[in-house]
Amino acid sequence: MAKKIAEKIPTWISRFLLPEIRNIVKEEISNQLKPIETKIEERTKALDEKIEEKTKALEAKISALEAEISALRNEMNEKAKSLEDKISSLRNEMNARFDSIEKRLPLIERIALMEARIEKIERHIGIH
Repeated sequence: MAKKIAEKIPTWISRFLLPEIRNIVKEEISNQLKPIETKIEERTKALDEKIEEKTKALEAKISALEAEISALRNEMNEKAKSLEDKISSLRNEMNARFDSIEKRLPLIERIALMEARIEKIERHIGIH
């Protein structure tokens, strides 16, 4: 009979004591985890705040850079327009000069012919 009782004691211990031991261990672990979870939450919140702060700072810098880029684009467009106007003005001036030269060419040709004739006449008369 003692042998049967000895065999049943581990079963009895496992039935009644193990659940109690498990509950005690869970409670102890739970008590130790609460401060850890609190620290994790605090640090997570602090990190979130830092990330938010840095994100806002970066967004402000990006916004400032976009404004600068926009200003530079406007300045470049104005300078390009100014250059186009100058090029157009120079083109018009060149065209006017070419037109003037083209108008003078027949006159220059006529003067050259007249000079040749005068030279021929001078040779014929013997002035030269």
